[in-house]
Amino acid sequence: MKKQPIFTKILIPLMGLVILEILILMISIYGQGLFSLIHKNSQDIIESRVEARRNYLESLMVNQWMNVSQTVQKINLLADGLVDAGKMDIETIDDSSENAAPFLSAVSMDLISMMRTNHVTGVFMILNADNLEDSMTSKKYMDKPGLYFRDLDPESRASSENLDLLIERSPLLVVRNTQIATDKTWNTSFQFGTADVPYYDFLYEPTQATFYSKPDVTWEDMGFWSKPYTLFGETREAIAYSVPLRLSDGRVYGVLGVDILVDYLKQNLPSRELDGSGTASYFLGIHKSGNSEGSSTSYQDIIQLNSIEATIGEDREGKVVSDKKNYFTFSMPLHLFSTVGPFTDVEWQLGAAIPYKTMNRFADRMTFVMSVTIILTLGIGIVGSLVISLFLQKPIRKLALAIRSNKTTDKLRLRETGILEIDQMSEALEDLSDRLLQEQRNLQYERDHDFLTDLYNRRAFGRRIRELLEKKGGGNAIGAYIMMDLDNLKIVNDTYGHEYGDKYIRCASDAMREGLGDEAIYSRISGDEFNAFIFDEEGNRSRINALIERLQETIDKSFIMLPDGEKKQLRLSGGVSWYPEGGTNPDQLQKNADYAMYVVKKTTKSQIRVWSEATDLGKEKEEETKVEKKDNAKLKIEASRQESELKQEESKTESEGKKEDFGQGNGLKEPETEQKA
Repeated sequence: MKKQPIFTKILIPLMGLVILEILILMISIYGQGLFSLIHKNSQDIIESRVEARRNYLESLMVNQWMNVSQTVQKINLLADGLVDAGKMDIETIDDSSENAAPFLSAVSMDLISMMRTNHVTGVFMILNADNLEDSMTSKKYMDKPGLYFRDLDPESRASSENLDLLIERSPLLVVRNTQIATDKTWNTSFQFGTADVPYYDFLYEPTQATFYSKPDVTWEDMGFWSKPYTLFGETREAIAYSVPLRLSDGRVYGVLGVDILVDYLKQNLPSRELDGSGTASYFLGIHKSGNSEGSSTSYQDIIQLNSIEATIGEDREGKVVSDKKNYFTFSMPLHLFSTVGPFTDVEWQLGAAIPYKTMNRFADRMTFVMSVTIILTLGIGIVGSLVISLFLQKPIRKLALAIRSNKTTDKLRLRETGILEIDQMSEALEDLSDRLLQEQRNLQYERDHDFLTDLYNRRAFGRRIRELLEKKGGGNAIGAYIMMDLDNLKIVNDTYGHEYGDKYIRCASDAMREGLGDEAIYSRISGDEFNAFIFDEEGNRSRINALIERLQETIDKSFIMLPDGEKKQLRLSGGVSWYPEGGTNPDQLQKNADYAMYVVKKTTKSQIRVWSEATDLGKEKEEETKVEKKDNAKLKIEASRQESELKQEESKTESEGKKEDFGQGNGLKEPETEQKA
């Protein structure tokens, strides 16, 4: 037998094994399309973020910024009254700013209030009773009176004297009455004719839609979001939502709306959530085909909310794309317009543009790491030895064990191995672990807490008590389960609205925190029901009683201020069930506390009562009385029925007896009777 060195004996099978492993690994990875799936997942992440931001923006625009109905109805009602009284002429009110000044001054504070409520950057009203089609076609524009207020920071605290506002357009009378500062481009009217500026979309589109739409189309259906514009003399770009103003007889006398500065819009569409390096951007796409009645104008516009290398636009098929092939774009429609209104030809989209390199950064890193790992493994198998292989295998094994042994609730912290690629992957895993852990904590917090009071919800409250009792229960430990129910919440809601009902509920949660501090676990179980649990491991009942008394005192002195300036005293009816006498688990404790609270509700109200056997017995006796009354009623009905049947039977027997006596009296007998005789 030919002898070979041990080096050859080890090297040849090791090389064959390494090559075979590499082939299997490559087939497993590339054959299954793993990297394609990772790239697709990166794209799905961007699309999901666009969808989430689309839903947020659509909700913000529809439910908050477009909430103008109350102001529109109030102004229309005022206009109808002035016209009916002969104090305002709709046909001439838009002729000059002086004619419109009294009416505009009367509604100015309503517009400011709407701007504050809707948290928008501007609010406006333009008076116009004319069909603007001929004027727009001939380019002979006319100045229009109106109001335009601006709030450059709607999220900051509002000034009581409106010192944080600017007037862009208004008559001089409004400036004097409101004492609001005018902007440097202020004018007494909208200078369409004077400055030869075409009518803004937010004036022209809803006005013309009103003239050409059917009478049964409401003003809400004619709400219109305009493309970006700047007021004459300004540099601030904005978009606007406007609706027509109509009298009860259908005549148009202007438009009312709100504006959103593009800079403020950027704050609600942060591009950093797409990519922290600033290479990505959200954008708004606006497309109008020009098929609506009264307006054949068609256009397309893109509001790019962050400066990137690519330019966003539409291709020949109307799809939003980037002029750079290395950019990925994705957009989704915003549902802002009525489906039965005149603007079904207008479509808004929210989208995002991000370089493929940025989007696939993690996937490319994974590809790079896996490729380098394969190459290194192959090279080590060819030129290395078993010792080197074991040496390289050791840190990798420790890394895998550290990841596998790490709890899902702990931060992932991996030791450096000294191998660049593996440490880069570790950093990526640590970063990913931190983000997932933070998202998990956020989701757990939202799952476990009531959004209005920030207290625990029913499920989290019960879980916390069970955990506490399992860990520290037994022995001398005692606890008080307090179940409370708000008194008069329905009256507050029905009388003053749900805003004050929410204040009433928050007042109750604040009283619980103030009265019990960190000594208890709190929860809001349902709309008007609150629970708390006080635990003392040493069995100090007097300390718990003192806390309950302090809670009652805090409740008694708590109140909310009503719109009429009066105080609404906080009233809570509650029951207390002691652990372990009243139960050893949350369900039993809640049941007995509910019994005690039931007694308070049926008697004195607005007190906290401790459960006892007598409390429970009283409740059971009341239930037994109800059942006994129900059974007695059934027995009376059955007795009456039986008595009726007995009388019918006696009547029938008496009738047959008379018939037999009658036959015998006449000397007549039936054959059977004779045979028996």
